[in-house]
Amino acid sequence: MLVVAVGVLCLILVARVLYVMYTIRRGSPLVVSGSAVKTMVVLGSGGHTTEMLKMVAALDSGIYTPRIYLVAASDANSVNRLELAEQDIQEKEKHSDKLKTNPDQYSVELVPRAREVHQAWVSSCFTTLWSLVFCFLAVAHHRPTLVLANGPGTCVPVCLSAVILRILGLCHGRIVFVESICRVHSLSMSGQILYYLADHFFIQWPYLSASYPRAKHFGRLV
Repeated sequence: MLVVAVGVLCLILVARVLYVMYTIRRGSPLVVSGSAVKTMVVLGSGGHTTEMLKMVAALDSGIYTPRIYLVAASDANSVNRLELAEQDIQEKEKHSDKLKTNPDQYSVELVPRAREVHQAWVSSCFTTLWSLVFCFLAVAHHRPTLVLANGPGTCVPVCLSAVILRILGLCHGRIVFVESICRVHSLSMSGQILYYLADHFFIQWPYLSASYPRAKHFGRLV
């Protein structure tokens, strides 16, 4: 009986994995229970943070809220920049016809960096697994409706965590990946992985469309 029960559970798990991967491949829309979309934003260092904060600034802050910023623990610069960006968002809300700004509309989660710049690929496997543990806990705690990423190494364990929780039925968050504008002829390493895990995958240059037919191109987004 135990063998049969284990076999049935394995079949159910395989079926669930195949179903979730099918919905990802199809590009399923957001599952929104209310008027707000809880959004987890993955920030990286340097240009990745610049591009992502520009995209966040273009969102309707009254809909995409609360925002949870997930940042590498060693990236103090991104934390400072996101706080300034959120101050700008709050100032815009004060001069608009929106409801009074919610002081809890954003939060910051610090996780270990998946891979440092120029880190050896062998050692990065261990640091990525370590980062995955913290990312999984963060995603499980917040259970975002939307995960927004654009290429830093940290986004891989975050998005993988979201997919695992979706398979388990604990989180229905959809993943939107926007490849960095600097990737003209080839995808980043993160992009090559998340091409298969993101519900919606956007590129900013048309040259990538032939090699990656799932990718959507609407011109420059930042």
